[in-house]
Amino acid sequence: MSADTASAMSFSARIREASWSRHQGLDPSAEADGKREPGLFDRLFDGSLSEADYTRWHAQQFFVYEAIEAAGDRLADDPVAGPFVFDELARLASIEADLKFLMGPKWRSGIEPLSSTRDYVDRITEAAAEPGGYIAHAYTRYLGDLSGGQAFGKAARRNYGFEDDGASFYVFSGIKGPKAFKDEYRSRLDAVDLPEDAKAALVDEILRAYDHNGAVLSELSANLGRNPFDPKVVAAICHHMNHDHAEDTLVICRGAGGRPEAASARMTGFDGEGADFAAAVDGGEVAIRVAWARPLTERAEVRPEIVRIFTESKERLEA
Repeated sequence: MSADTASAMSFSARIREASWSRHQGLDPSAEADGKREPGLFDRLFDGSLSEADYTRWHAQQFFVYEAIEAAGDRLADDPVAGPFVFDELARLASIEADLKFLMGPKWRSGIEPLSSTRDYVDRITEAAAEPGGYIAHAYTRYLGDLSGGQAFGKAARRNYGFEDDGASFYVFSGIKGPKAFKDEYRSRLDAVDLPEDAKAALVDEILRAYDHNGAVLSELSANLGRNPFDPKVVAAICHHMNHDHAEDTLVICRGAGGRPEAASARMTGFDGEGADFAAAVDGGEVAIRVAWARPLTERAEVRPEIVRIFTESKERLEA
């Protein structure tokens, strides 16, 4: 886009034009040779996305909105970013309610950011040090939720029989007229008090937000249907290990996990092939993967395998 063309357009129109191709390709499910495999969005709309994989997607959004809304709280009184902080847009409480419904009261023990989600959250935190960075990430997510996100909520309610719980993330009860609200939001973008270089940076940051979101969807799509354990089961067992057997978890990470220097540890998840942990090492946290002795498919198989790994870890450390 030429400088003359950009100056002739409203800022909100400039954003829409610059991000349109990213928006169209948001669910990256095409192979390099052009053969298309159904991605997460495809499966949601055709009804083949399992409720478990829907839940895992929902869980990743928790971390993204936690970062955005922490930045919004910090910038609420900022003269530039403040006009884009709306209480009625906040999603975190709704995501928490949905995850409690989907995973049970111990849901927080059963979710962990994917590597792509960690990168996304880190970028939000870094970018939101400036008002334009916050605006870019808030605009990308919230206006998307008010637009295409409504179709996601409709599909979730249709596929899984949800009423409110499970898909309340997509319900904006404080916004009576979504079109009027989006028009007002865009008018604020058009009037935003930023110099041209900051506006250009804001547009670039929106494109980065799309790319990060696409990376999360890609990582999720690559693992659809691969975990035989329901997220509720994962949350319950992780909570049990972390609250009732914290010392055993640490022994596993020091022994089987190969981190004898770990100061503390927690179980972060598991699937049919192995268990995931996070251990505190040298003031940071490192991810640890411990394979099962054989593939597991049933909840009843998990406890004996954890006991085996703990016993072998203890023997290794005592040798």
